[in-house]
Amino acid sequence: MISPQFSIRIPPELEERLIGYAKQNGMSKTKVMIDALAHYLGCAEDVPLTRRVTELEKRVSALEVERTSK
Repeated sequence: MISPQFSIRIPPELEERLIGYAKQNGMSKTKVMIDALAHYLGCAEDVPLTRRVTELEKRVSALEVERTSK
């Protein structure tokens, strides 16, 4: 299934924060934007469950690494 596509313009400072957040969390900018938009619109529960589970697994792994490195 082909997903709709659109373009937006954002201030350079916001793009820098987006890039930093995406890198820090091991996500693409697209995924960050989709998740943020779903959260903002109050429909985060509509994001496919497998994607949400994968994200949670990554966060748990990162926390485990952080905990063991201390």
